[in-house]
Order: sequence, then C-alpha cells, then structure tokens
Amino acid sequence: MDKKTYHHGDLKQKLINRGLLLLNEKGIEGFSLRKVASMCGVSHNAPYKHFKDKDELINKIIREVWKKFNIALLEVTKLYPNDPKLQIVEMGKMYVKFMVENPEYFKLMFLSNDVYTIRIKDDKFIYSEDSAFRVFKESSQKYFQKINLSKKLYMQKTLTMWSMIHGIAILILKKSIEYEGDYLVLVEKLIKTSI
Repeated sequence: MDKKTYHHGDLKQKLINRGLLLLNEKGIEGFSLRKVASMCGVSHNAPYKHFKDKDELINKIIREVWKKFNIALLEVTKLYPNDPKLQIVEMGKMYVKFMVENPEYFKLMFLSNDVYTIRIKDDKFIYSEDSAFRVFKESSQKYFQKINLSKKLYMQKTLTMWSMIHGIAILILKKSIEYEGDYLVLVEKLIKTSI
C-alpha cells in the first residue's frame, strides 16, 4: 500500500483504535505515542501528522469511548421499542457491563475532563444531543408517561436512576460488591426494585 495514501487515509482512525486498545490494556500510565505508532506499524513520528501530542490523541480516544457507550445503550433500546421499563433495565445492565468489562473506559470517561457533562437548569437537563444520557433520559420519560408520574418529578427520578446505575457500576468494578453468581442478575434485580 502506498504510504502516502495510508497515512492520509485511515492512519488517524487506526491510531485511535490501537490507542484505545493500549489504554484499555496498559492504562494512561502505560500509554505513549511511540507505543501506539509501533502497534500501527509506523514510525514514531507518524502520529504527529494527525495529533499534536499524546493528550490530543487521548482526548479523541475518550470521545470514541463515549461514542461506543452511546451506541451500546441505543442498541438496547432498539431491542425493546415498546417497553420503556425494560429499556431502562437493559440499559442499566449494559451500562454496568460496559464499565466492568472495560475498566479503563471508566477511567477515561469519568476520571478525565468529562466531555458530556449533564447540566441542570430550572429543573431541566442540558446535555449534548449525542450523549448516552440522552438515550437513557428519553426511555425514562416514556416510562414516566406510561406510569403517569408527575412531570415535576421527571428530572429528579431520571437523575436518581442514572446515579444509582453509575454507583452500582463503580461498586462492582471496584469489587466493593462481590456477588456470587452473574452480577448482571443482581443489577437487574436492583434496577427493577428501584423503578
């Protein structure tokens, strides 16, 4: 393959993909542009044609992880288009599974500068349209409408459920909860009990 075509073609995406693998395997401490370049089979200078430094590549990788997370939650909702309660339960399970199976993703998403911050103003959510939270919020609202919950409680209830699922993910990820059996069964029970 012509090197010029390769470098200008898909090298940038390959650096992101391989960088994600490296981050998930070695963490931020073991991450370097030189290692990513080696994984891509290019010179150690090649990444600098696409990223000014390691931090710029890491930020791009963080956005890629959020995108994967968003897609994972969105796919779950498509499996249960007419059952918002089941969407919430299955999204919660997917959330926890995504974090537990990819511990470095958690670090990238929540221990770095969060690119998808959820803001609340006048009891209304302000968030990026391509965020995973949007997917969860929309299913939650459909469920609340179905159970005739007062609209005044939508924000609090949505945030409570999202926070609970996030908390469960952290507890299982950090092994603060060690469940004998399938941890996703426990997650399902907890979510069903709380909604």
